[in-house]
Amino acid sequence: MKMFWLILVLIASSTAAMADQSIFDTRCAACHGGDGGGSERGPSLLSFVRYHTDAELAGLIQAGRVEKGMPAFRLAENDRTALMKELRAVAGTNPAMATAGLTGQNRKLPSARAQVGTAHDGSINLADGRTLNGTILNEGDFSAVLSTSDKGFHLLKRDVGGWRENAIEPKSDWTTYHGSLSGNRYSSLEQINSGNVNRLALRWMFPIPSSPRLEATPVVVDGVMYVTGWNEVWALDATTGQQIWVFRPPHTDGLLSEAGRGANRGVAVEGDRLFFVTDNAHLLALDRWTGAKLWDTEMATVKDSYSATGAPLVIGDMIISGVAGGEEGARGFVAAYKAATGERVWRFDVIPRRGEKGSETWIGSALEHGCGATWLTGAYDPALDLVYWQTGNPCPDFNGDERKGDNLYTASVIALSAKTGELKWHFQFTPHDVHDWDATEPVVLLDQPWRGQPRKLLVHANRNGFFFVLDRTNGELLLAEPFAKVNWATGYGKDGRPILTENYEPTAEGTLTCPASGGGTNWPGNSWNPITRLFYVRASDWCAIFRKQQDPLVDNRWMGGAAPNQPGAKNFIRALDIETGRKIWEFAFTGSGRGGLISTAGNVVLFGSGEGALIALDAKSGAPLWHFSAGQNWQASPMTYMVGGKQYFAIAGPAGVFSFALPEYGDAAQ
Repeated sequence: MKMFWLILVLIASSTAAMADQSIFDTRCAACHGGDGGGSERGPSLLSFVRYHTDAELAGLIQAGRVEKGMPAFRLAENDRTALMKELRAVAGTNPAMATAGLTGQNRKLPSARAQVGTAHDGSINLADGRTLNGTILNEGDFSAVLSTSDKGFHLLKRDVGGWRENAIEPKSDWTTYHGSLSGNRYSSLEQINSGNVNRLALRWMFPIPSSPRLEATPVVVDGVMYVTGWNEVWALDATTGQQIWVFRPPHTDGLLSEAGRGANRGVAVEGDRLFFVTDNAHLLALDRWTGAKLWDTEMATVKDSYSATGAPLVIGDMIISGVAGGEEGARGFVAAYKAATGERVWRFDVIPRRGEKGSETWIGSALEHGCGATWLTGAYDPALDLVYWQTGNPCPDFNGDERKGDNLYTASVIALSAKTGELKWHFQFTPHDVHDWDATEPVVLLDQPWRGQPRKLLVHANRNGFFFVLDRTNGELLLAEPFAKVNWATGYGKDGRPILTENYEPTAEGTLTCPASGGGTNWPGNSWNPITRLFYVRASDWCAIFRKQQDPLVDNRWMGGAAPNQPGAKNFIRALDIETGRKIWEFAFTGSGRGGLISTAGNVVLFGSGEGALIALDAKSGAPLWHFSAGQNWQASPMTYMVGGKQYFAIAGPAGVFSFALPEYGDAAQ
């Protein structure tokens, strides 16, 4: 917004356009340059103009953003109209953006491809004699990205022989947050394997200084990487990190949730469209080739404490998303929207209204502020046509006196009809949770033999310290075994309920309970490897003193106590046998951090440690194979992809996106 403050301060002194001079030239160019690309006095305004409609720009000018230092300016309509026209002429935006952005039918227009300050129409002569004509989106000393009207992006690299096309094929995309609809972070790629991973090297790094924390898993489609920061989406050449375009709506002020501190976990891609959520609980669709906004749907209002941080899930012609804001009293829900228009198809509320079925499990005054947020991406089974979504904890977090009962459907996994949103079954991992043990940790769908019989399974390592195996056709509990330090329950009965100990209930004096409120694990990614037949999870052994108190309800925040962690926390990567829950191996690491992991057919488990290193382990034994010290407090989970026959690992950290590959020469496994 600072760029527009600079623009408007200069144009505020006049409310009428000068007949013989350009408003932009006389009022804006001095700070932002004659091409709008910025100068030492002010930043580039091109990206902001390109990805916002005239209505949005006019509204910003008229209302201002005082909290950002930009006052309101009441320009005459003819002045405002003239300025919009000049800004769009300078930015090179397709005129369709002035009303509603581009559509899938008109995205091929060459003028729609100008994305960043250096974009321009032109041609590049290749070493093989061909000439590519189109819009050059970025051109550096060694790489370039060019778009043409008949194809997507051409990724180019220059060597001693001249410009060459960085071939897309063979390729392997990573198209969703977890890499697949099953929720499993496993890849069949094996070019990088346990025999050569020790040669892995940083190939490129792209900084994103505008986001204070990066929790996104990058998505790669056709050689282009899409990664999110705080209300921003970047499109990058996945082979070089070269920027293609950026979409960056403003931050929302006053949010208290994780979204208000910049958390966003990524995008979903389907065809020509890209989908992501903003901090104020809006779901947006962009043209993935240009970054132009196609539609914008408000899922819920910040006035009711809602926000959003999760990567959406694409199912056919629908986009499924949850919401955040549970700690602020927002009532969780899962909803489906039409991919073409953003129109809502169905919505399932985690917490029932008074008088509805399930409300009898909320005895007391907490029902209207019961939380149960749905802030992480779920999974989908096409054969059963069921959506599986994890739900957050109830609140007040640590005091259940005003919500006696099981508090459905919090701390659960819910199975919903993909067509209608109808609840088919649920399993509640922690009935009447009083420890902030939400169930938003990933669920993984497997088709595996179970005790000698083929079974459709759902596996889940829960924050409460237990590892679960369910039959995903009906929610039947098949296994519940601790994978982390646990003292609140001795196990689960045949009725699917935990067998509680005296360490379960918080007291005014305090109760020592394990795990701590941060959980035996948390939201980062897990993985099942069908070759090793092991499930890999980031685990923590730690405890806390849980104290309950009578907190007042203030601004919808209602914690009901506190849970200070006790010394001696230990962190591990653990490999589990899913049929028994038994630990096969573990790798201890230092520091905290919250990054997840990935496993591959190359017998590699990759994760970011708490002390800043990226570490590769042998998937069969857990032995360390390689590490790269990046000095990052990893909060995201890694992924892998292949472009032009070369496999890459990528992960987002506070400094930006890091991508690794084997050396340029001799990439074959040794």
